[in-house]
Amino acid sequence: MLIGVSLGPGDPELLTRKAEKALASAEKVFVPGEMAADLVMPFAEPEILEFPMISDKDRLREIWEKNADLVASWATGRNAAFACIGDVNTFSTFSHLKRVVRTRHPEVRIETIPGIGTVPALAAKLDVDLSESFLVSDGSEVKTVVRMKAVRPASFAAELAEEGFDEFILGVRLYSPDEEIIRGDMPEKSDYFSVLCARRRTKR
Repeated sequence: MLIGVSLGPGDPELLTRKAEKALASAEKVFVPGEMAADLVMPFAEPEILEFPMISDKDRLREIWEKNADLVASWATGRNAAFACIGDVNTFSTFSHLKRVVRTRHPEVRIETIPGIGTVPALAAKLDVDLSESFLVSDGSEVKTVVRMKAVRPASFAAELAEEGFDEFILGVRLYSPDEEIIRGDMPEKSDYFSVLCARRRTKR
């Protein structure tokens, strides 16, 4: 199994206990750079993989595929981890690596451990309250919208469908004993602690 481990913003005290446990128990830990390696060192001896910022697309594809093959070789029949600064599912090297692994090695099971990403770290450091709607963007087209407090999922999904979103996933009380994940047709009502994830899979 391959586990994507979120390391948080860089402060070792902001690592989750679940992340620490995964790093300590993995048979192999990979990281994309020195900063991540320093955070991993108390729990494992990481191997740094190079992901250069170059414009040669063929060379880039070759490097990504080579790294994906190496990681998959450790994740087949064993537990391997890939640890990143921030959250592994948010603007992360791991997100792309995960896609390449799934394409080339579909037999590899992949899980991720969430962590403190840039947005909550920024809010805490700058004393900024993010209690109303806000936009997080890298300048690319918005393909995913997350609706907090999704107490009327069907209605919210219908509104977003008019904007071109065509995939809907509802998370209710995530990571609690009462967790529920609903895909496809959305219920009319849901719990206050519900989050609706809407994605646009087709180009406009």
